[in-house]
Amino acid sequence: MKKNPPLSRPVEWTLASLLLLCLAAQLAVAIRADGMTVDEMVYIGCGYRHLVHSDFRMNPEQPPVAKMWAALPLLALHLEEPDPPIGDDQIGWPDRFLHEVNRTRPILGYARIAIACGTMLLAGVVWRWARRLYGGEVGLGALAVCAFHPSLLAHGHLATTDLLSALTFLLASWSFWHWSRMPRPPLALAVAASIGVAVTTRFTAWLLPLVFAALLLPWMRGRDRAAAARHIALLAAIGAVVVPLVIWAVYGFHYAPWPGESAARAVDPSLGIPGQIVARLQEWRALPEAYLEGLRFQLEHNRQGHWGYLLGESGSAWRHYYLVACVVKNTPGFLLLTGLVLASLPRWRPRLIAGEAELHWLLPAVTVFAVASLARIQLGERYVLAVYPYVILLVGSAAATARTWRGGRFVLAAALVLHMVPAVLATRHGYLMYFNRLAGGPLGGHRVLADSNLDWGQDLPRLARWMKERGVDRIQLGYFGSDDPDRYGIVHEDLPTWGANRPQRPAAQPFHGTIAVSANLVLGLFFPADQDPYAFLRARTPDDRVGAFFIYRLP
Repeated sequence: MKKNPPLSRPVEWTLASLLLLCLAAQLAVAIRADGMTVDEMVYIGCGYRHLVHSDFRMNPEQPPVAKMWAALPLLALHLEEPDPPIGDDQIGWPDRFLHEVNRTRPILGYARIAIACGTMLLAGVVWRWARRLYGGEVGLGALAVCAFHPSLLAHGHLATTDLLSALTFLLASWSFWHWSRMPRPPLALAVAASIGVAVTTRFTAWLLPLVFAALLLPWMRGRDRAAAARHIALLAAIGAVVVPLVIWAVYGFHYAPWPGESAARAVDPSLGIPGQIVARLQEWRALPEAYLEGLRFQLEHNRQGHWGYLLGESGSAWRHYYLVACVVKNTPGFLLLTGLVLASLPRWRPRLIAGEAELHWLLPAVTVFAVASLARIQLGERYVLAVYPYVILLVGSAAATARTWRGGRFVLAAALVLHMVPAVLATRHGYLMYFNRLAGGPLGGHRVLADSNLDWGQDLPRLARWMKERGVDRIQLGYFGSDDPDRYGIVHEDLPTWGANRPQRPAAQPFHGTIAVSANLVLGLFFPADQDPYAFLRARTPDDRVGAFFIYRLP
């Protein structure tokens, strides 16, 4: 079979630049189109306090790196601050900071640009890693999959922790892969530093040392045992020093979250061995108090579980939640490419046993997915977002072989088209609302998933535009979210909601006229069954849809 010539370097870099520009353009459109999501208000406000004042009282349940990264561009705005928070005021202070004293400042856009830069970096790492192993053509294919992946686009423009967590996972794996090929002290230092950044971005990054330890088993095969042991001992020693040092540095080398205040809570004995470890670290003051409280909180949260929604039912602890989410939230082309990866696993067996790159991608992807599935917190596909870059790299490995098959290039090109076109079309409703046809598309996704998969409070701008286009002057609004309808000129009366942080203007005659209700409220996620004010709407077909809002015209 005639072999196609490799791409010339100028052509390859031109195409890569165009794909990165496409990614940047999509992120820019999404930044402007989406209103503030539920978590962004908290993360932006708390991140600003973390960064400017080393104040870690608020939101200790999430490590600070992603929040501080999102807050970094805000320094250029010379923002005003309300009175300092008292204790863990993670709702009230950010609300005053964003919606009152700095109402007219472009805070949200600036914070989102920082995360979008992280998304660009993630795509660049995927491209470089795939290119190095399989050449320019496969590298460009992996970059194209990244640049048009609806879930990476959905969370890659939001000032939350999810995308940065996926990026730091990938950077740590990339560092460890380089170390495994050339185990030198500078690379060991890079591995340790990247782990430190990852675990101060998301607590689940503590899975990385376990994954890397497992990867050392095939790495040692065929090597001089004494030399391998020395390399591993040095890596472990550097990690034992550098990882805690990075954590302390992120928290400003202060044990207390704020002078004279404490964030610590007693560790419940039911948390078992992990809880005992956290309690011992608190006793020794081995790590900053706010960080240890975050670990305790996450262990407690997982023990209690979190109420969620799947396939029309409310509940928690579904083992198949993330499997369903990944099936319905990915494009047909990506599902086809993932099927190619699964079909390639038997052929990869020798490479996996030898600890080649495929194992460096497969093992963390499977570990993150399995741990998330076994946990009791199912809040959205975003919890397994870190899996996707690894899967895309595995797709690159499979594609490197598939393109040599008869008709293989045509199949890969078709899969890429089936991946890219749905992503382009998803801009109409917003990337968070992307669902494939298995779920009935964006307007049918509420039958399968809710919460941050669908309705994260992001659609007030689309509602304001719809009202203007339809000549609707006033509505009754049931809004789930942390954004402010008044920011968009939405004249409204408020219907019952959950967790509202803004002053409410209750409707004088509820459920009359044109009403707009967030999907999460219509689906009954937050109200007891016998106190659900929206239960009667679930049997009624909405008169219109505006993003995640259901529109009804009631007499």
